[in-house]
Amino acid sequence: MALPKLENPTHSCVLPSAGVTVEYRPFLVGEQKVLLIAQESEDANAQVKEMIRLIDTCCTDVDAKKLAGVDLEYLFIQMRIKSVGETSDVTIACEECNQDNEIKIDLESILVNRPEPEISNIIEITDNISLDMHQPTYEIIQTMDANKTEDPKQIFEMVAKCIVKIIDGDEVHTRDDFSSKELNSFLDTMSLDMFEKIQLYFGNAPSLEINHNYNCVHCKEDNFLELKGVANFFG
Repeated sequence: MALPKLENPTHSCVLPSAGVTVEYRPFLVGEQKVLLIAQESEDANAQVKEMIRLIDTCCTDVDAKKLAGVDLEYLFIQMRIKSVGETSDVTIACEECNQDNEIKIDLESILVNRPEPEISNIIEITDNISLDMHQPTYEIIQTMDANKTEDPKQIFEMVAKCIVKIIDGDEVHTRDDFSSKELNSFLDTMSLDMFEKIQLYFGNAPSLEINHNYNCVHCKEDNFLELKGVANFFG
């Protein structure tokens, strides 16, 4: 006699950057085991790789590599809440005595920090020419060298990969209309003021954070904790 088939509930959430609704199911036991192995390795690349694999497996019509960083992290945390629970245990050193404290964080209190004023993804670089851009996806970020974040060559490469269209008056140039060489030549002719507008757009990306107050169990000092980055909630 065949064993019964287990059904898994589906949930949905709205991605904070893309603004679209996606459906997902919780992790399965076998998937959670692989996730824990990645966590124990303390290898950030392995953790991100597993996070992307889980999202692709558990979501409908989502390509995790194509998501903006904040959307990828937000979606993973929502999946983690439905799979493991609403809280996560983290170890934090007290700012006063530097002793470790075991803190229980409420993942449902996560905030989407949106810098103000919000900058449009349509960036006007002249009166007639605009760029239609998107925030760097994880696929793009993974091609960058984290040790060379200030390298001008790397910055230009990221900008080029984030350009969707170039709008020249009534004429719209999509990525199929120009080569990488032509795009690089176009970027090279920008003034510093033009390029600064692009950098301001990148710096305007939303981010996730959780704020939490706790008293140190060792010295009783009151601490304010601000957590950013999905690595804090991976387990």
